[in-house]
Amino acid sequence: MVEVYIAVGERGCQLANQLRAIAIVVDALRASATLAALFELGIAEVWTVAKVEQAWQLKHKMQDALLVGERSSIKVEGFDFSNSPTEILRVKSFEGQKAIFTSTTGAKRILDCQGSSAVLVGSTVNASAVAKVAKDLAEKQKRPIVIVASGVFGHSDEWATEDIASAWTIADKIGFAVKKAPSRPQGRLDEIFASSLHGQELLNLGLDEDVRWCAMVDVVDAVPKVESFSQFAAILKPYSASP
Repeated sequence: MVEVYIAVGERGCQLANQLRAIAIVVDALRASATLAALFELGIAEVWTVAKVEQAWQLKHKMQDALLVGERSSIKVEGFDFSNSPTEILRVKSFEGQKAIFTSTTGAKRILDCQGSSAVLVGSTVNASAVAKVAKDLAEKQKRPIVIVASGVFGHSDEWATEDIASAWTIADKIGFAVKKAPSRPQGRLDEIFASSLHGQELLNLGLDEDVRWCAMVDVVDAVPKVESFSQFAAILKPYSASP
């Protein structure tokens, strides 16, 4: 039986690295949902970086790549898209394109799981799909699973409520007992998301559509997976069981 853990923020990344686990990075509002949406619409590759200046540095080398990201929940000036799944989904298709992505928290958590056996990106929106991939990889590699509830970089664990709720949703889909985890937030997912500290921040910015969509379950099948790390970037591709 595969051991499953849920842990918050930097501690979650450290646990995933320490256990050489299959890490699932959950930044429910909104990086996980945005990345899943990009791959659902056919993006071939996403270069994920922690800093805005790194994104621009890559853009100079990858001029056809889309720039996607935010700081303090606002689209970075000059970027093509914000860290917004609903904005992404309005485009309909990104078939074969590449993107460069940065966000306040999710991008950093992905990079901070570099010592894990595998790094997946998930949330409620692709819960069943990411759970299946994580379970398959964990059983093949005989590794535990650590679901990292990202929280908000620089804030306390109180900012991780929707991520913890999403992590529990994924754990339910994995189907094994959770060995260690924070308490599960009670209530409907849409209410948990809307009442969370980060959810309230987004609602105050008029991003109601994102908050509602990010709380949905199993609306996309794409599972972003880190294929490699290159200098300061994590290179994500859609998971495929084929070699």
